[in-house]
Amino acid sequence: MIRSIRGGLPSFLAKTKTQSSRRLAATESTLRKWRASHRSFASSTAEERKNDRLLVVGSGVAGSAAALIAAETYQIPVTVLFAGSIPQDCNSNWAQGGIIYRNYDPASGDSADSLAKDIHRAGAGLCDEGAVRKVSEEGPSRVRELLLTGGPFANVPFDKAADGELALCLEASHGAPRILHYADHTGMIITRHITKAAANHPLITMQSDTLAVDIIQEDGVCIGIQTFNRATGETEVELASRGTVLASGGLAGIYEHSTNPAGFNALGSSVGLATRAGVETKDLEYVQFHPTSLFIPNESRFLLSEALRGEGAILRNASGRAFGKDFHPDGELAPRDIVARGVFEESQNGDGTNHNAFLDISHRDADWLHARFPTIQAYVSERGLDLAKDHLPIIPAAHYTCGGIATDEHGRTSLKGLYAAGEAARTGLHGGNRLASTSLLEALVYGASVADFVGSDMGRELHSKSTERLSNRANAGFDLNVGATAENLETTAMRATQLLSQVRRVMWDNVGLVRTTSGLAGAIDSLNELQQEAVELHEKTPLMETIGLRDAACSGQAVAQAAIGNKVSAGGHYLSDAEEFSDDDDEAAVAAR
Repeated sequence: MIRSIRGGLPSFLAKTKTQSSRRLAATESTLRKWRASHRSFASSTAEERKNDRLLVVGSGVAGSAAALIAAETYQIPVTVLFAGSIPQDCNSNWAQGGIIYRNYDPASGDSADSLAKDIHRAGAGLCDEGAVRKVSEEGPSRVRELLLTGGPFANVPFDKAADGELALCLEASHGAPRILHYADHTGMIITRHITKAAANHPLITMQSDTLAVDIIQEDGVCIGIQTFNRATGETEVELASRGTVLASGGLAGIYEHSTNPAGFNALGSSVGLATRAGVETKDLEYVQFHPTSLFIPNESRFLLSEALRGEGAILRNASGRAFGKDFHPDGELAPRDIVARGVFEESQNGDGTNHNAFLDISHRDADWLHARFPTIQAYVSERGLDLAKDHLPIIPAAHYTCGGIATDEHGRTSLKGLYAAGEAARTGLHGGNRLASTSLLEALVYGASVADFVGSDMGRELHSKSTERLSNRANAGFDLNVGATAENLETTAMRATQLLSQVRRVMWDNVGLVRTTSGLAGAIDSLNELQQEAVELHEKTPLMETIGLRDAACSGQAVAQAAIGNKVSAGGHYLSDAEEFSDDDDEAAVAAR
C-alpha cells in the first residue's frame, strides 16, 4: 500500500512540505500522475485500493530495480516484501567483485558482441542467445539509468581512475576490463543506494520481516503470496492485482559449504515456492561452485573474490608450485567450473595431513592490495593472515544458482501474473556456468524488464482481469491455518535446524562439485524423506526455521532430480560417470538438454 493511502493523501502531502521544494514538487508530480491513471480510485473499495499494486518478494538489486521502474516510470504502487529487518539484508549485499558496464575506450576492443562471446564461453555453450544479447545490449543503459543518474534512482559512488573517469577492472574469462567496482564490496554499495532509492519513493512500501510461504493462485493466475510475519508469528495474505515478482535469490545456501551468508537467504525460497505451485523451473542442475573460498577449519566459508585472480592472484599447492595451467591454458582466468574442479582436484592430491590448495597475490604491492580489497584483508587479518604476505588456503564452495524459475525476456513465468528476476530466475543467460560479475547486471536488466511489461498494454489488461479475481477471492476468504501452535516451539525450531544440516550434507556429498548417477539416486531418496518431515513440521507450526527447511528440502530435491535427468556433463553439472564434452560439442550438448 502506498504511503499516501496509508496515512491519508492530505496528511502525506502535509508531511512532505518539510522536505526540500524540489523533492516536494517531484512527489506531488508523481502523485498527480498516479491519480490520473486511476480514475476509479475514489469509487473503489478499500480492499481494491490496497491490492492495486505490484508485489515484489525480495529487496535486492532485482527486486529494487523492478520496484523503482514500476513506480517511477509507470506510477504503479509497489510493496516490497523481504525477510530481513532491513532491506540490505539480501544476497546482493554480499557480492564482492563488481557489475559489468562497458569499456568505451576504442583500444580495448570491448563491445556488446565481445561481452556476448565471453558469456557464451563461460556458460559452456549452453546460454540462450536471446538472453545473452538482451543483457549485453541493454546492460550499459540500465546501469546508467538505475545506478549512475541519481534523482529517483541511485547514484552509486563507484571507484574512479586517476583521470576521474569510472575505473574498470578485469575479471576471469572477460576479454576486456569492463567491471565497475567499489573496492571489494560492490554489492554492498549498490544495495545500499538502490534500496534507499526504493524506500524513499512515495509509491513504494518496504515491508520487513516477511517470509513468502506459498503462492496464491486463482483460475491459473497468481494473485498474491501467503506470508509469515517473523515479528508477530502470524500467517498473513498479501494480494496484488498488478502481479507478483519473485526476486528472493537462489539456493546455494542449501549446501554444507557455501559462500552465501547464514540465515534465511539462499535457502531456495523462490524455487520452493514455484515447485509447490507447479511453476516451471529449468537448469537447476547447474549450480556454480566458486573456486576460491577461504578454508579455515570449523568456520563458514568466506568468498575470496574473482577480482583477486583478475588482479593477478596465482593458484599454488602446498609446495608453492603454480598449478593453474595444469587444467586449462588460461589457468586462473579459465571459466569458474573448470577452475573449481582444478582446485578441488589439487586439494585432494596432498599428503592427507596438510592443506594443498592456496591463492597467492603476495607479489602485488601491500598498500595497493589493502586499499583494493579492504573487506577481504580485514577478514583474513582477524585470522592471522595477510593478503600481501600469505598464501591463503582455499576450497570451492557453492556460490550461485544458474538455473531457477523459467522466464521469458520479460521475466514472465509459466503462471500468469507471476514474474521472476535475479538469481531466482532462469533467463538462460548463464547456461551451465555464470560469467563473473553478470549476476548484478542480470538482476538490474530483468528486474527493470518485468516492470516494463507490467506497465505495458498487456500488463494492464492482465491487471484488469486480476482485479475481478481478487474481488471474488477476497469475498471467499482464505484457509490460513491461523492459530496452529506447537507445544514446544524451541524443540520444533531445533529439529528443523538439525534437518537443514542433513539437507546440506546430502547436497554437498552427492549433488555437489563432482556427481555420480548412483550418488544422485541416493540423494533423491534421502531428500524425499527429509522433505516429508519438513512438510509435517511446517504444517504443525509455521516458523522461520520450518519455512526455511521446507524450501531447502524442496529445492534440493528439485536440483537432484534435474541432475539425474541430465546425462551430459557440462558446466556446473559434472558427472564423473558421464563423458564430458568440449566446446566443439556444444550443439550436441544443447540438443541433449
